[in-house]
Amino acid sequence: MMRVTSVARAAVGPIVVLLLVTAAVTWFGRSPGVTRPVQFDEPTATELQTVARTKILFGHQSVGANLLGALPDVYRQAHLPAPLIVETRDVATSARGFIAHAYVGRNGDPLGKLADFSRLVDGPLGDDVDVALVKFCYADIVAGTDVRAVFDAYTSTMADLAARHPDVRFLYTTAPLTADRNVKAKIKAVLGRDDGMGPDDNRARQRYNELIREEYGMSGRLFDIAAVESTMQATPTRRGDGDGTYYVLNDNLRSDRGHLNEQGAEAAAAEFVRVVSANAPAR
Repeated sequence: MMRVTSVARAAVGPIVVLLLVTAAVTWFGRSPGVTRPVQFDEPTATELQTVARTKILFGHQSVGANLLGALPDVYRQAHLPAPLIVETRDVATSARGFIAHAYVGRNGDPLGKLADFSRLVDGPLGDDVDVALVKFCYADIVAGTDVRAVFDAYTSTMADLAARHPDVRFLYTTAPLTADRNVKAKIKAVLGRDDGMGPDDNRARQRYNELIREEYGMSGRLFDIAAVESTMQATPTRRGDGDGTYYVLNDNLRSDRGHLNEQGAEAAAAEFVRVVSANAPAR
């Protein structure tokens, strides 16, 4: 009997540790609960009306879908009719403005996204829009990405498209961010199951976004979604210092570690409206 009891006691330690780790992973791995209200500048009626009569092409993936999903609510809150939002790779001719959008390429392949966006613009849509932009996903810029090569490909692609389509106003975008890793994600990273959402990944996005801001920040055409995601609170979500400084997605704006909740999507939509409005043709 004593021998059996000793064996049982010896097993208790690892079991308790496993239970505690499991409980911690479950607790910290949950989606964020109650969030704090975030203040941002609402679009003016003039900006909203300008965008509603502008013909826009937007290439994106899931974070872009968050933004587009919030746009009707932004217009509804202003008591204005929203623009037509249509997913298409074909002609989207309308008597009034529209947002023609498409899911370009696949996540993790930024060069493929640029090639797909080029095909879109060079197709029928390119002759039918006033403004065009393509936005990368956070998954396109990670720790192992050759940031300079992606930046060079982006600037070259956008310059080539602008030369081929002089009547289209091209806008530029930063890469979105991800939130801090929780305990579950940290354990997975230690076990070799990296999710591309760690500090080194956001440092790579920071390097890329700094290049984008240096290139386009003074153009008036930059849709800086990374700035929206990290600065919509009293203290920006800054991490590290010196050359190691980087930013993360604000907890109050996220539905998970990479996507936007309702108020995050509305904040991004408001900035989208502001930048597009400033670059829309006069009508």
